[in-house]
Amino acid sequence: MAFTDYFSLEHLLNLSLFGVVILVWLIVNNWINKNLERYLKQKGWLVQGREKNIKKLIKQVLLLICSILALESLIIGHEEFSISNISHLELFGFDSEEKINGVYQRFSFTIGKLFYLIFVIIISKISISVFRVLIHRSTREKKWIDEGGTYTITQLSKYVIYLIAAIVAVQGVGIDITFLTAGVAALGLGLTLSLQHHISDVFSGVILLFDGSIKVGDVVEMPDHQICKVDNIFIRTSQLKTLDGKTIIVPNGYLTRESVINWTISDKVTRFNISVGVGYGSDTQMVKEILYQSALKHPLVEKRRNITIELEDFGDHALRFKVYFWAQQTWEIVSIKSDIRLAIDQAFRNNKIKIPYPQRDLHIVSDSRENKD
Repeated sequence: MAFTDYFSLEHLLNLSLFGVVILVWLIVNNWINKNLERYLKQKGWLVQGREKNIKKLIKQVLLLICSILALESLIIGHEEFSISNISHLELFGFDSEEKINGVYQRFSFTIGKLFYLIFVIIISKISISVFRVLIHRSTREKKWIDEGGTYTITQLSKYVIYLIAAIVAVQGVGIDITFLTAGVAALGLGLTLSLQHHISDVFSGVILLFDGSIKVGDVVEMPDHQICKVDNIFIRTSQLKTLDGKTIIVPNGYLTRESVINWTISDKVTRFNISVGVGYGSDTQMVKEILYQSALKHPLVEKRRNITIELEDFGDHALRFKVYFWAQQTWEIVSIKSDIRLAIDQAFRNNKIKIPYPQRDLHIVSDSRENKD
């Protein structure tokens, strides 16, 4: 039997077109892996921190388009096997309990509706990425908006796009939106009673996005005196990065209920202090001068503000001093304090001033009830 009996010219054309589509996909996918990030940077379309997400999204869109083209290339010239026929294949379905014009209505979920949902999801993701790039480019050189404000606009636009996409998807697959709304309302009433704290966190997230009291990029001091930087504010939780580089996840309700100090929106220069104890009998005037000079010589200490030295108290084993200095509220304040402490310790060593350690007197009492010979 001849080769052409198995493969007609139409089949060869289908296979050739299929091979071309696969070849194009491989070439474009390789270009995306190697050159996409550099190209977006040159055009100013790249949002910092979203490089992997944008690349992943574009590759998914490319895969979807090439999959459709590959399928289309295989069915050219075969009317019985067309996209139209495939899209009407039912995956599952059920009859409704109500009659319309005397006929039970049937809900049918087909392959076409599945592709429709995938299409809506991809379009919504593309729209979010486009909005993020446009917002980033339009606010990049504006002085009236900062990183936190840009993040807030981006997040709100994302939620609006997702809401619109959900409505379009539900209506597109043939679900009655009014019936769904009634069901969601009933379900929401039950969830409100059982998930009060989570719902409170969601509303707190909306408040944070609109209020702006705490924004992405702000440095905050938590009630436990832990210094953190706000990395992300999501709808229910926020991600904070500590000085140790660890990411902690905090419910948004915690940030709105507790007394959180926002260093970023406070005065740019704030007073800090360092405590130190010296032994009794030390030259207190020399101690004051050493503390003053140690703080003054640090390059990040504000020179236009007074540096104050106070004898705080007479301790059990030491004279307790405090040095107050002004510095910019910065992520590196812990390092600044450490540098000043090191300078104080070295100056004390050079001037024979001792930092005492706690001492305890041990009294040994002998037992008078000794056995007599």
